[in-house]
Amino acid sequence: MNHNYFIESMPNIDSNSELREPQILAYQAIQEHFVQNKSDEHAVVVLPTGVGKTGLMGIAPFGISFGRVLIVTPQLVIKDAVLDSLDPDHPQNFWLTRGVFSKYEELPAVIEYDSKTSEWELNQADIVILNIHKLQERLDNALINRVSHDFFGMVIIDEAHHSTAPTWERTLEYFSAAKVVKVTGTPTRSDGEEIKGKFVYKYPLSQAMASGYVKSLERIHYVPDKLYLTLDKKDGTVYSVEQIRDMNLKDEDWITRSVAYSKECSLKVVQESVAILNEKRSTGVPHKIIAVACSIWHAEQLEELYRGLGQEVALVHSKLKKDDLDTRLKAIENHKVQVVIHVAKLGEGYDHKYLSVAAIFRPFRHTLPYEQFVGRVLRAIDKEEAVTEEDNIACVVHHKELGLEDLWKFYKEEKEKSDVIKFIDREGESFERLTPTKIDKMTGEVFEDAGGKLERDSFINTELLLERERRLKEENEKINRLREILPTVPEEALRQMVRREEEGTAAAKILRPDKFITRKKRNLDDIIKKEMVPEVILDYNVSKEGTELGDSKLFSGRSYKWIPQRIRNNAGMIAAYLEFRVNELVGNSNRNTWGPEEYEAALGHVDDLYEHLRRVLDSEFRKEG
Repeated sequence: MNHNYFIESMPNIDSNSELREPQILAYQAIQEHFVQNKSDEHAVVVLPTGVGKTGLMGIAPFGISFGRVLIVTPQLVIKDAVLDSLDPDHPQNFWLTRGVFSKYEELPAVIEYDSKTSEWELNQADIVILNIHKLQERLDNALINRVSHDFFGMVIIDEAHHSTAPTWERTLEYFSAAKVVKVTGTPTRSDGEEIKGKFVYKYPLSQAMASGYVKSLERIHYVPDKLYLTLDKKDGTVYSVEQIRDMNLKDEDWITRSVAYSKECSLKVVQESVAILNEKRSTGVPHKIIAVACSIWHAEQLEELYRGLGQEVALVHSKLKKDDLDTRLKAIENHKVQVVIHVAKLGEGYDHKYLSVAAIFRPFRHTLPYEQFVGRVLRAIDKEEAVTEEDNIACVVHHKELGLEDLWKFYKEEKEKSDVIKFIDREGESFERLTPTKIDKMTGEVFEDAGGKLERDSFINTELLLERERRLKEENEKINRLREILPTVPEEALRQMVRREEEGTAAAKILRPDKFITRKKRNLDDIIKKEMVPEVILDYNVSKEGTELGDSKLFSGRSYKWIPQRIRNNAGMIAAYLEFRVNELVGNSNRNTWGPEEYEAALGHVDDLYEHLRRVLDSEFRKEG
């Protein structure tokens, strides 16, 4: 095993136009810190969600790490996302898609550590990826109990605001000889503790928005004309929220909690979030709402409200069995739902670029969880896919009386600062640790009068928001001209006439859905069996009846070893590999239950899989071009 892989490799980084500028600049800052400055201090990098933290982790070791690299993540959702991006066997692995390397055989050997990982696998690996729980010393099979303290040349901590917890600190103490890189999009903790290390690079969220790496952001909150509450459900006396505050009858926590659990208040936010979603989805992009609830019971009430408005919902929480969770996550990825409701499950690290409306139904008391939730809607839609500027403007929607003003102000102002280090690295400042307190869960009944309004607040006046203003102004001018010709037609009908003119003809209706599905299935089968398999057989000069492809790395993974064992010819092995992996990525092996969405997803996946297959075979057959 070559332990100098990261020193001897020749990646394309500094002049790579496929990498984002903050990724390259962060890499150069890490290199300067450890190589030029020869520092032993931990290097801290701040990159907002969606800018490319995983990609940075993929290039950070090159030219810097003498030895293997350990990547530690704080939870399973993040670990799976990192592993997918850096898995050499994944069709969309970062190094090849971003041109860091051009050949499969140049890639680092990557493993996911678990209790079944063998000594041989550990020794063969260049990169080991695991969840922090696999490092706990109390577990006999914990990595920290199986390898020497100098086993790794670099340790990369993802979501580094967790790294002051005891398990993280013990890990870094054990691997103290390794260079440590800490990457985070949230450089502060709820308890005020600082991230240890030198902040070598930070990229502000405002700059990420201006550069189009993440969505622009605006807030819309519902403001009732009057809000009334009861103090005791047994007493029907109602008080306005102003009376409760003026008379000091209840504290703000009680008010915000009562509003959060009020079905009437929630319905207003549900209705507004769905209205925003419908507007966004009119472009054809599969935008979604992500909603956060106080509890599983509360989430189920919200699910009922959204379903009442005709929305398909995926409810995700920590009590779900793994199979149920995987099914719901696949439904999100394959656009089978319009609304995702989560309870402390899809926070940091969950990435789905079509989450564009953040609906808040719980009071946030601290900045960190609020930022992490809002971060879920910031990942940008690709420019090639976005139809209008609206596709890359995210919305945060909530009731005004949830008490989120200070957090929005913090979010807005802090992310505009060019120097987040001054906020974090405050020498000598002490912070009061949070202490457990008894939580009052009592609420009052809440009533609103019929009136109310929506207030809009933009995060930053980006070009997207300016373009939207221009488009709406132009649209209103056309409506006014139409109104002169058609004075009796309602305004909404005029607006739809203008938009249909701009969008062109509507998509054709599927009049024979049975034949539609049959055509889709035949199309997928033909692509695999009549195009891809013959090309492989001819291009690599192998016999269709032969078995030599059974030794390919394609079938080395645990999930694919069965293919050459059961299918004894090259053509069948390639077809089975593509068919099986397509089903795997779609998340449903029973094609009899597939609808249009599954076939569309499959047609997208199969090209990526075929490209990956050819890269692997190129490396084995040393095929040029």
